[in-house]
Parts: sequence; C-alpha cells; structure tokens
Amino acid sequence: MSEPKQPEREGDHPLARVNANRFQGIIDQHIAEAQQAGMFDNLPGSGKPLELDDESTIPSEDRAGYRMLKHAGFAPPWIELHKEIRECQVALNSWIERVNQRWPQIGAFEREQILSDHKQRLTELNKLITSYNLSAPPVAGQLPLLQLWRERAKIGV
Repeated sequence: MSEPKQPEREGDHPLARVNANRFQGIIDQHIAEAQQAGMFDNLPGSGKPLELDDESTIPSEDRAGYRMLKHAGFAPPWIELHKEIRECQVALNSWIERVNQRWPQIGAFEREQILSDHKQRLTELNKLITSYNLSAPPVAGQLPLLQLWRERAKIGV
C-alpha cells in the first residue's frame, strides 16, 4: 500500500515563487536553450528582411482599396483620423501653454470663458478619439478618452 499523499503547503507549489521578473528569466532561459540546440536555425525567412507591408490585419474585402489609397499617398481612414487626433492634441497643448502664460493677468470672467472653451475643445477631441476607437482594427489598440478633471488640472499652473 502506498503512503497517503501529503497535502502541499502553500509555498511548496513551484509557481508560488514565480513573479514577473522570474517568469521573464525562465522564458529567456528556454529561448537560450532552444538557440543552443539549433532550433532557430534554418527557419523560413531566416536572414531575410521583415515584410512590414503585411496586410493580414486588413479585412480581405478592404485590401484592394487600402492598397490604392497607399499608392496614391493616402492612408486608411483610421490612420488619417489618428494623425488628426495627434495634431489636435499638439494644438491643445500649445493653447494651454499660451493660456498659462496669461493666466495670472486675466480676470474671473475671462477665466470662465477659457474654461468653457477648454471643455469644448476636449469634447471635440473626445469625439475624434471615439470615432477612431470605433473604426481602428483591434490590433491598432484603443486611445483613451481625455478626462475633463485631469486635463483641467493643466490650466492655471
């Protein structure tokens, strides 16, 4: 008859001692062992440049149109929208810098107008971000919406 199995204590499990850094170290160790064993030798495409014009993320029915846009110097609509968002964010940051330079000299009425203008700019930018998030493919990632309370803290500093 075999001995009854002793219940494992909480710290006895091998994964109980694994944290993110140790896990990364284990992965690196396995990759190094595979490299030494020659498992990465003679892979298809080895020594050739990466194909960065991969269209696998574009739905098949849209690929021809996207290719035509690219050759005409345009990008897919969601990429154009992302460029527009970045430009608007740069413009907003410049506007905030100009406002902050004048902030100590302006009165309460003008400050209220500036804060109202700021809220309107954020609303418009968030509409663009929402449109981008709805149109961009999942692999492109989502852009976070701007929070009024967080952005408001940048004014008057």
